[in-house]
Amino acid sequence: MNKITEYQLFISDKCVACVEVLKNLEKDGIHIKTVNVDVDRYELPFPIRILPALVKKNKLISYGNSDILGHFMIA
Repeated sequence: MNKITEYQLFISDKCVACVEVLKNLEKDGIHIKTVNVDVDRYELPFPIRILPALVKKNKLISYGNSDILGHFMIA
């Protein structure tokens, strides 16, 4: 069962794509817990190398603006 609460969106203050993906998700009423890698503490079994990154249950689901929006089928 895919619950939106199981997702985490990893972002950075220095990431233009992060701002865009957040704007598009909010526009479509999708609210996901965000983790700002610049200020928030987090622990994952793998390093985050590309932002934005969508994680679910400690597994990388998608990264980058178009992949994340495509995961939620947002045009």
